[in-house]
Amino acid sequence: MSAVSEDGSGKGSPKGAESTDLAPVPTTGSVTQGAVDIVHDDPSVRDFYHDAVTESYRLKSELVAQHLAEIGMGKFQWWLFVVNGFGWIVDNFWSQGISAVRPPVANEFTDITRLSFSSVAYYVGLILGASFWGTTADMFGRKPAFNATIFIAGGIFACAVAGTQNFVAFCALWAVIGTAAGGNVPVDSIIFLEFVPQSHQWLLVSLSGWWNFGQVIVALVSWVFLANYGCSSADAPCPRADNMGWRYVMITLGAIAIAFGLIRIFVFKIPESPRYLLSKGRDAEAVESVNYIAKYNGKPETLTLDMLQAIDVQLRGSQGVAPVRMSYMAILKESFQDYQANSYKRLFSGRKMAQHTSVTFLLWLTIGIAYPLYFAFITSYLETKPTYAADTSLGHTYMIYCIVSAVGVVGPVAAGFAVETRLGRRWMMAISAVLTGVFLFAYTSAATEAADIGFQCATGVLGNFEYAIMYAFTPESFPGPVRGTGTGIAATLLRFGGLIASLISTYGGYSVAPIYASAALWIAAGVFCLGLPYETHGHASI
Repeated sequence: MSAVSEDGSGKGSPKGAESTDLAPVPTTGSVTQGAVDIVHDDPSVRDFYHDAVTESYRLKSELVAQHLAEIGMGKFQWWLFVVNGFGWIVDNFWSQGISAVRPPVANEFTDITRLSFSSVAYYVGLILGASFWGTTADMFGRKPAFNATIFIAGGIFACAVAGTQNFVAFCALWAVIGTAAGGNVPVDSIIFLEFVPQSHQWLLVSLSGWWNFGQVIVALVSWVFLANYGCSSADAPCPRADNMGWRYVMITLGAIAIAFGLIRIFVFKIPESPRYLLSKGRDAEAVESVNYIAKYNGKPETLTLDMLQAIDVQLRGSQGVAPVRMSYMAILKESFQDYQANSYKRLFSGRKMAQHTSVTFLLWLTIGIAYPLYFAFITSYLETKPTYAADTSLGHTYMIYCIVSAVGVVGPVAAGFAVETRLGRRWMMAISAVLTGVFLFAYTSAATEAADIGFQCATGVLGNFEYAIMYAFTPESFPGPVRGTGTGIAATLLRFGGLIASLISTYGGYSVAPIYASAALWIAAGVFCLGLPYETHGHASI
């Protein structure tokens, strides 16, 4: 390997290395010769991460951040912004798709005990997927998960759902789709974050706008096929030939996901993340990764292996380690050896890091319960009001669905600009979560369909505003060696919260209590944000 791995680097480092910038130290044996940089040591970053990462990894990551800043935001990153957006789009394909196709499925299959079991199966898949893909992103790299989640597990199995002949098979395939969707956004957010300069990390917040665009696509596809190629509940159970609309929806969404996956694999190829490579001690490959971006953007290739090895020389008082190319099997073997229970412990290394991880996980679990729980009950609640009346035709329903979905894009776009103000990530998350809770309380007063649509739009904008920041802040705040694990656990808790909400709606029966509890949970989430000890605004992720 080209350098000592992240788990072993920097142990026994001299204390003085923590408080001063590193002086240039020449070394030999580099893959690429060149001048040696002085690394800017960010004291806030050093104080927050404490022992969660080694000094060697942190300083090398900060050096990479400096060179990414010099390369700037160019053609590579803007293409990545679009290709990364595919993951957000496809993630919402499945979240909204299962809700769209369940009613026509209920009109066809005769072996359904509880229709909501399909959502339970999907959430179980999401929980497994979020944990699995987050962990493997730290073990084997970001790139395999980046390509696999959208193409193999998502698109292919979505098309397979269209061929199901009974409800059991339908639920089983949705569980498989969930395992892919669980890793989509967490892994994609990490990929984007680790390739952009610090000046444009805020774009990770606005990436969530693609998620709403995916909802618009589902609404339009559903409007075309479900309104024209499906039978009504009055005709249930109806034969397959009269109810092909939901199958056309799944085939269309699956085909789009497969096309997105092919673009990622064959058209816009990305290198492995330099932060992941640094965490595994593969410094020479990290240099190649950064310089690949420079070359793609038409900028000078300024990072050299000498610069990274100089850090080890300064910290360890020895000569740099000569680069050694490893086979793929050797890399896999070492990944298994490196990834131990200690990787989870590092998420709680030091008081500030432990507080940050605990509050972050609590925040994701709270939002995971609050959001789906509210919308599982609000429609039934509004329908109990004597003044409430709505056009229930499919055409009208999907028209409203499209409007609300399109308006929701405003939330992530506005959030991207808002987090760059003096309020930063934490305060904007707190404010938007509290406002969402307030509007959800107010939503219960809606007495007409027009008011219902207005509150749907308002809560959609605010909720997506908070979600967008949360999905960006979490990978931003965890260090590279355990970024996938931390983000994956957070996403797992979010999905677990959704499973709890799904079970409550399945077995709890109609009640007003979950509606008010959900709104209160949003306000509580806003308060939790104030307990986060670290603000990522103004700091490059490491």
